[in-house]
Amino acid sequence: AAIRARQDAIATLVADERMREELRASCDGVQDVARIASRMSMGRATPRDLVALGKSMTLAGRIAQSLGDAPAFSGARTALEEAAAKVATLTTRISAACNEQPPAHMRDGGLFKDGADAEIDECRSLQRDATAWMARYQAELGERYGIPSLKIGYNRVFGYYIEITHAHSAKAPAEFTRRQTLRNAERYITPELKTFEDKVLSAESRAVARERALFDALCTEAAERLPELVRFADAVASLDAVASLAEVAARHRWVRPEIVEESVLEITGGRHPVLDELLRDRFVPNDTELGTALQPATLALITGPNMAGKSTYIRQTALIVLLAHMGSFVPAERAVVGITDRIFTRIGASDELHSGQSTFMVEMTETARILNHATPRSLVVLDEIGRGTSTLDGLSLAWAITEHLAAAGARTLFATHYHELTDLSTRIAGVRNLHVSVREWKGDVVFLHRILPGSTDRSYGIHVAQIAGIPKSVVARAKDVLSTLEVNSSPKSTRGTRGRGNSSAAATGAQPVDAMPLFASHAESAPPHPAIEILRLLDLNTLTPLQAFDMLRQLKVTTTDA
Repeated sequence: AAIRARQDAIATLVADERMREELRASCDGVQDVARIASRMSMGRATPRDLVALGKSMTLAGRIAQSLGDAPAFSGARTALEEAAAKVATLTTRISAACNEQPPAHMRDGGLFKDGADAEIDECRSLQRDATAWMARYQAELGERYGIPSLKIGYNRVFGYYIEITHAHSAKAPAEFTRRQTLRNAERYITPELKTFEDKVLSAESRAVARERALFDALCTEAAERLPELVRFADAVASLDAVASLAEVAARHRWVRPEIVEESVLEITGGRHPVLDELLRDRFVPNDTELGTALQPATLALITGPNMAGKSTYIRQTALIVLLAHMGSFVPAERAVVGITDRIFTRIGASDELHSGQSTFMVEMTETARILNHATPRSLVVLDEIGRGTSTLDGLSLAWAITEHLAAAGARTLFATHYHELTDLSTRIAGVRNLHVSVREWKGDVVFLHRILPGSTDRSYGIHVAQIAGIPKSVVARAKDVLSTLEVNSSPKSTRGTRGRGNSSAAATGAQPVDAMPLFASHAESAPPHPAIEILRLLDLNTLTPLQAFDMLRQLKVTTTDA
């Protein structure tokens, strides 16, 4: 129900562009109210937090109005109106009393406007009048004592002072008390100036203290309205997310997925949400079917060349399922997504040296978590499991993992270069094969990025290495080694055929593949078992029953000894 409710809200905004733009514009002015409310409750708010809160809350009515009478937003509209009504008094006080450009802290005041408080206005009046009083007093002293260079100033260390240059210091009357001597001047204080200083400085400190008291009172009142502020923040955050998803859906032609109870996954023309925007028309959409009536298999083995798009395909599928469960529209022509309890992924290669775990150990740990927790409602995305160990160990693990996931019924996309795994589609009903199509053209390989039914038996890794800039001599040698291994892996291969394809090895003086210990297991077949030799020489037509029984006993002894 929650997913469908968000889908309805997004559909409303996708259909009404004007409402979508008004809602997004209204939400832009709202600050992080949840964070501000938290700081208020802990007594750590700043003047800027208070003003931001007031500005944000004044937008509640505008946001509610932008939603109109749309049924999909009735709950959000009610929440906004109720929250705004309960904090209306606080919002009005903040807006009326505080400056729109508040200071960063309360040390020097400056948060409240003139007219907001009578005591603050009185203190500020004294401070403003101080400048005029100082100008009059300076002119009076200069004229009385005939000292045209006399000046009155102020600093935080000595307070207010009268400064006279050394040239006129002899004219200083007895009522002037020396306060500081400078290189070119003397500084004095008079009883009258001291009285003025005490009056002005006390006014400044009283104004700051009063501002601090008013600020604390507003913060305390805001903290008391914490539940309403949190509800407002949640409502605006949800609307902002919905508006953003609607904007993306409208701009990039996303569609509303159908959410069903069955554990199925059917995507037509699915696209990667990020790459589709970056590549635009160059991105190739693909279909996905798992657990449907036409494709009941829940596990798809995906084979194909490097760089052909296997990883992109499985990632885009996982992202589409995730977006669908967010209530978002998805980048596809059509999508039917069964309720999914969890999305498991095992993609990429990384180690954890700080915990003493190798790349393969991390891979196996994550895979173990998947195997132990995946259910028929889960989506599992695996990318080349088993590549971090020996070929036979990796293949064996990948085979067993595939069987386990197929038996569990979890919807699974498994990208692999172990082409032997494709045989599982003929052994297990829940497994199907997919491959990424390519075309060979004049000795080059063209990646079509299309996911098609069936399997492939080539990875074109040498071609990718050539594209990456591997030296030509290394690429040529790799092709010779590959051709030799392919010949040796054929059931009809003999020692006479193993020497073919080593032209570059002869030209470069490299060791022939058959002589390399690394490939000894491929180039040399194991010696036949003695029992096989006995059976090959046995003439079944001349054996009596007793002789056959004795021969069986002999074969058993032979196999035991071996």
